[in-house]
Amino acid sequence: MNIDQRLNNVAESYRSRGYTVLVRPKPDELPSFAKDFKVEILATGADGNVLASVKATSFDLEADPDVLRYSQIIEKQPGWRFDILVLGPEGGLPKQSRPAGEPSEDDIRRTLDEVERLLQAGFTQSSFATAWGALEAAMRRRVRAGGQEAGWGTTPRTLLNDLYSSGVISTAILRELEGLFQLRNAIVHGFSEPAVDRKAVRSLVDTARLLLAESQPVKQTA
Repeated sequence: MNIDQRLNNVAESYRSRGYTVLVRPKPDELPSFAKDFKVEILATGADGNVLASVKATSFDLEADPDVLRYSQIIEKQPGWRFDILVLGPEGGLPKQSRPAGEPSEDDIRRTLDEVERLLQAGFTQSSFATAWGALEAAMRRRVRAGGQEAGWGTTPRTLLNDLYSSGVISTAILRELEGLFQLRNAIVHGFSEPAVDRKAVRSLVDTARLLLAESQPVKQTA
């Protein structure tokens, strides 16, 4: 499946939610505030409108200098939101390379308890990395509870986008987690160690616990 076919699949997912969709809209098809934008999806609907940047890989996303500007501009436009989707490598990893399975809810809660102990002991940076892992597991769990797919190969950026698009997290929480995601990347990829404060770790823990608490009722009413 080539990139255009995969992009069309993304477009169909918006159409299935009631949007009218244009793929790779031209400048004269874009709203006035976005005439110079290069986006892959324009979706309009009764409940709001979307401009979406669809990237093949996370490297493509990181290499695009305009994504942040687009986000800042669209955030100020009533009735509009900006979605960022990373398709990832087609087919994902071979089956034998996939992990055994998702952690249980109890596993995630135990990890969060361990984060609390690390934080109390003064290991702020270590607790941050552990907290982020628990948050990703909680995000996948919450996305699946809402009826969408999430698992091995689903990027954090995609999880954040899905949770935001479905109204689970607010714009303020999205922006905070986006910033913490960049901090996480700097740490795990070995760049000069940025400062990590206890408030950042606490935010990850609180958000993860909230998502876990919301997952069970959603499953029961689905």
